[in-house]
Amino acid sequence: MKGKKKLYLIFGVIIIFVAACILFLYQNMSKTSDFTIKDESSKIENAKKYGDDVVGWLRVEGTNIDLPLIARNNVADVSRRDYEFAWTNSFPDEKSNHFTFISHNIRNVSSNPIVGDDSMTYFEQLMSFIYPDFVEENQFVEFTDSSGETVIYRIYGITLIDEGQSLSYYDTFTKKELREYIKKAKDESMYDMDVEVSDDDRLLTLYTCTRFYGSTDSYSFRVDARKLREGEKMKYSMVETNENYAKIAEKMEEGESNEEV
Repeated sequence: MKGKKKLYLIFGVIIIFVAACILFLYQNMSKTSDFTIKDESSKIENAKKYGDDVVGWLRVEGTNIDLPLIARNNVADVSRRDYEFAWTNSFPDEKSNHFTFISHNIRNVSSNPIVGDDSMTYFEQLMSFIYPDFVEENQFVEFTDSSGETVIYRIYGITLIDEGQSLSYYDTFTKKELREYIKKAKDESMYDMDVEVSDDDRLLTLYTCTRFYGSTDSYSFRVDARKLREGEKMKYSMVETNENYAKIAEKMEEGESNEEV
């Protein structure tokens, strides 16, 4: 009888151990994104009717950002409102290794940004990435370049910082400059994401303005991504807030109402 009880106890311990292992593996198993490449060629051709120099197309996972990309070229009027777009001040081509695009954030400017409002336009929904739970399930960007090649980029850094958008004037970096930028983007990011980035990667940066900290035009919200590597699966990376998020979380806790401008 004692032998049976001991046997049952051993079996019970084994079952609990196996169950704990399965639970651990399940919780740590990365989900795979269902964000897929689309043929944006017809949209690009349609956007050209507005007369701007269309250099590509952009979609951002989890948002309604689905926009033509135009080169400002010191000519394009980025204040026009007859259609939605993002722009760059550089001249991206096949030699470019760091694309940077900007678009407006007119309404989503409070210390409690809105998520999921499909009436938002331009880059207003980019502010959704200020929420950790949103980032955990949305980490990819689709980019179609001027040649029509469409690829996926993986987000590796998200930053709210007192900084202008001067990078949009420059798109070809040396290896040293890329290493410096990657370090800067990771150091300034409000999240630690287990995404490896090197000076061999092609980078993509998205900028929008924000009044998260109040009435100022110097703060920018920045999302950094790198091109998905050959054979790399679209599994979501681990996301943890870090010390850079503390100030942001404190501001959000003040409970300011969302503004509409």
